[in-house]
Amino acid sequence: MPEFQYIARDSAGRQHSGTAPAQTQDELIRNLRAQGLLTMEVKLLKQKTGAAISLNPFDYRSIRATDLEYSFHQLSMMLHSGMALLEALAITAEFSRPGARKTWVELGERIQNGEGLSTAMAGHKVFSQMTMQLVRVGEHTGNLDQALVLASEHLEKRRLLRSQLIQALSYPIFVILFAIGITIFMLVKLIPELKKFIGIMGRKLPPITQALIDTSNWINANLPGITAVLATISVTLFLLYQWTPARLWMDRAMLHIPLFGTLFRLSGTAVFARGLGTMLHSGVWLIDALQTMENLLGNRYLALCVANARERVAQGSSLSAPLMESGAFMPILPRMIAVGESSGKVDDILAEMARYHEDLLERAIKRMVGIIGPVTTILIGGLIGFVYAAFLTAMFAAAGGSPHK
Repeated sequence: MPEFQYIARDSAGRQHSGTAPAQTQDELIRNLRAQGLLTMEVKLLKQKTGAAISLNPFDYRSIRATDLEYSFHQLSMMLHSGMALLEALAITAEFSRPGARKTWVELGERIQNGEGLSTAMAGHKVFSQMTMQLVRVGEHTGNLDQALVLASEHLEKRRLLRSQLIQALSYPIFVILFAIGITIFMLVKLIPELKKFIGIMGRKLPPITQALIDTSNWINANLPGITAVLATISVTLFLLYQWTPARLWMDRAMLHIPLFGTLFRLSGTAVFARGLGTMLHSGVWLIDALQTMENLLGNRYLALCVANARERVAQGSSLSAPLMESGAFMPILPRMIAVGESSGKVDDILAEMARYHEDLLERAIKRMVGIIGPVTTILIGGLIGFVYAAFLTAMFAAAGGSPHK
């Protein structure tokens, strides 16, 4: 329990000072008043956490989403067992990484000054709008432990979904970059050496070898220009992505890219269903939940569709109608939401839709990796085979032909 140092006066004007434990500063003032003392000054004493010094430099990074995921679960268990919030926060801080400990300590200090947990969280960017919404509802309903469980589960599902998507995209990107690297190495290093060797032999180059050498010469001669063009395109795309109209168009186009577009739509649908269902289940109003989801969706086109749906709902429309008209999410989602609106179980339907689309996303990732693997192997093998064919053709021509005059 936190320890406070106080200075107070009794009815005769005599000064009293000392230390006393209390959950909050207000509780200490009430206790002193019950003893006939008027509080003049109260100061929180810093508590020793007893935490060991970590030699791992990564432990000193600022608090991250994974820290919140586990800490929320711990807080929920302690609150459910009857422990006071301040004591639970102190224990959480004690067993957190040094970089994350500061956040929990600051939350405890702000709560001791009379703020609620959701209000204290607003001063830290690491806590999302959805987390604060869940905590705020939990504070009002007296179910803060359940709200923290929902927040922890949401962070876990979001982490798993993000890792699946990164895994799906990282493999093809790595293979493509590897193929580009091999191609550049062959055209810039290997082919010029082949040209020198054949030139020494004094033989006429076969057409396939000549074409390869001409390509290599062109790339070597224009390499600075090619690099400048690629850099310009990259910077231009980055700047355009910061411009709202261009980002909306690009995010919308991403949903229709062959093979990858389905992954983005499945991911956005799963995130929307999981987040909205979690907030509705905890008691957040639909309008507030939709506004929170606008900030959680990374795809700005999907966020715009949710914003339009929120405006329509505020005007008296159902949620399923504007979502169905937008066509941005997977088609089954608005239809099932309509079923939930009829039965009064929208939160349950959304939870089921989240599980369904998360399963579809996992299958789609495995299927895409299964397709990309053989395709990239064939492409890289064909590229290397073409270079070897050009090399061997030149060798045979040099060995069996006559010197070129």
